[in-house]
Amino acid sequence: MQEETKKKLPSHELESVLRDHRRWLDSEGIRGRRADLEHFDLSGRDLFGAVLTKAVLRDVDLSGANLRTSDLKQANLRGCRLAQAHMQWSILTGAVLEQSDLTRANLQFVEFSDSRLADVDFAGAFFHNAYFWNAILRRANLSGANLRFSTWNSADLFQVKFIASTIQLADFGHAKLHEADFRNAQVFNSDFTGADLTGADFTGARLEKVNFMDSRFDAECFQAAYCSECSFDHRSSRAQTSSAG
Repeated sequence: MQEETKKKLPSHELESVLRDHRRWLDSEGIRGRRADLEHFDLSGRDLFGAVLTKAVLRDVDLSGANLRTSDLKQANLRGCRLAQAHMQWSILTGAVLEQSDLTRANLQFVEFSDSRLADVDFAGAFFHNAYFWNAILRRANLSGANLRFSTWNSADLFQVKFIASTIQLADFGHAKLHEADFRNAQVFNSDFTGADLTGADFTGARLEKVNFMDSRFDAECFQAAYCSECSFDHRSSRAQTSSAG
């Protein structure tokens, strides 16, 4: 069945929606109107600094859009297309982005704490200094992504794909990485203290100066990986011996 064509929105109407939404927020729902842009085509649009807290943006096409410094706290972006979107310094605390497409998006300094990102496609995305504390990213795809300086403390990363990704100076402390796929990933100077890595796959991965103290993983977890100057506690000595090379 042919996909339904999304509706375009003239610039003046979009500006009116944003003004009404701001009034709705400022008056706590007494005046204005909550923004509901479900199914609209906003691809390539300039939404720099837009305030869309708690907005309804389900199934919106925002591919290539400029969302730098936008406020999307608690917004519903489920099923959105954000491929190659420019989202630097945006705030998405508590937002819902399940089943969305953020392939090759620029997510530098984006705040994703407490957000719901299950089944999101982040392939090739740029996560420099992105923050995911306590976020849910179950089954998300981060293959080929750049995760330098990113923070994932206590995030739920069950079955997440980090295939061939670049992970440098990243913090995965106490993250839930059960069955995560790190095949052929490059992981340098990163911290996995207290993380759950049971069932994780590091086949072909290169690990240098990575801290796995107090983490949980299977004995064979690192057997097909290259490890150099990685830190393991006494419970993981078997993995350290078998994976060095």
